[in-house]
Amino acid sequence: MNNRRSRETDFKAGIKLNAWLLPVLVVIFAALYLFTGYRGWLVFFIGSGGAWLLAALWVYSLKRGLSVNRKIHLAWAAAGDSVPELLELKNKSRFPVVWIEIADESDRLVDPVRLVSDVGSQASRRRHPIHLFKKRGLYTLGPTRLRTGDPFGIYTLTLYDQHSNTILITPPQLPLQNLTIAPSGWAGDRQRQRHAIEREISDSGVRNYVPGDSLKRIHWPASAHNDTLIVRQLESAASDDWQIFVDLEEAAQTGVGQDSTLELSIVLAASLAARGFREYRRVGLALAGPKLVWLEPRSDSLHRWQLLRALSEAETGKSSLTSLVSLKPPTHRATWIIITSTTDPAWVGCIRRQHQQRNVMVLLVDPIDFGGSTDQNKVTAVLTHFGIPYARMPGTLLKEAYLSTSRRVQKTPADLGRQQRYMEQGRSSWQRID
Repeated sequence: MNNRRSRETDFKAGIKLNAWLLPVLVVIFAALYLFTGYRGWLVFFIGSGGAWLLAALWVYSLKRGLSVNRKIHLAWAAAGDSVPELLELKNKSRFPVVWIEIADESDRLVDPVRLVSDVGSQASRRRHPIHLFKKRGLYTLGPTRLRTGDPFGIYTLTLYDQHSNTILITPPQLPLQNLTIAPSGWAGDRQRQRHAIEREISDSGVRNYVPGDSLKRIHWPASAHNDTLIVRQLESAASDDWQIFVDLEEAAQTGVGQDSTLELSIVLAASLAARGFREYRRVGLALAGPKLVWLEPRSDSLHRWQLLRALSEAETGKSSLTSLVSLKPPTHRATWIIITSTTDPAWVGCIRRQHQQRNVMVLLVDPIDFGGSTDQNKVTAVLTHFGIPYARMPGTLLKEAYLSTSRRVQKTPADLGRQQRYMEQGRSSWQRID
């Protein structure tokens, strides 16, 4: 009973009568035979009525027996990756499927699946379509539409499979190994006396336990009091942690689509996060697009997934960089890395005080390289006046990131052979609709 309800929820079916004159003819033949007694009309009645009945039984049997199963064995991939998918069509009915059209109803795929096949009774067929994802984002594969009918063309059956699979496509990354970012420290570290006594590790507070935390950092009295695991949050005199701020203000962006300051900002943030994790740092993220994302520096696997997803789905918003850096009080003495393409230096005053307590590094995405009319000379002048380090990030870095992506997309002979085998698998039963 539960399986039947689940199927009715997951599948929506529609049956359309194409030969609408057939029922009229059946009634006419039956009436003529009854009034005239001529056996010829009986033959026409039996023939047309039998075809109608057989077509109805055929279609209703396929409605109960047809199903499609789509699987992707990856949770995420990088932009430019080719991701294989398993598509399996099952027919549990006693009637064969003479023809069936399979169409992917996904709205974000550049090349959605559209296939035509046939399936025998009590049989199944498999296909391995390959999807190429060139843009970052969260993609949904499905729902899937199946369209088939009886051999006589009397009925058309349409099935909608509501199942869907999601895959996260992360931004391309740059090595950025030549970018030097100094560790942060306590206020007054630059003027610290040679023989000053200072603890190298200090408790900065407590927080809930997350997978990956060391058991040595569990605060047992606080855990017993709150009936949940609580850990000490430690900071060092020179913190190696990074807090990345990405300016997503719509007014500060230049360019369109993948050729824009927004895209380069996202690529730089993803590249810095990946570099930080490779160097065993804890990395945080702050951005304000359509919704606010504020992730404190951590390094566990769940945090990395949350960070990558936030960057993959990042879009422009109304919040300015000034409001973003002032939104929450700093609870962690991590190095602040600010990525912005704005030409208005008003936000620099907000980070001047932070620069006295921690290290701040500014990455300036040049809007001129993306068709902008105003440069960032005013911003660099104010940063230089306050002694805040910065680095200019030219638009060629974005081309370099996607150039490495296009190189990765180029398939080896083994990949091409595998894809050709997928395309030729059951060539007589699978056809691609262009």
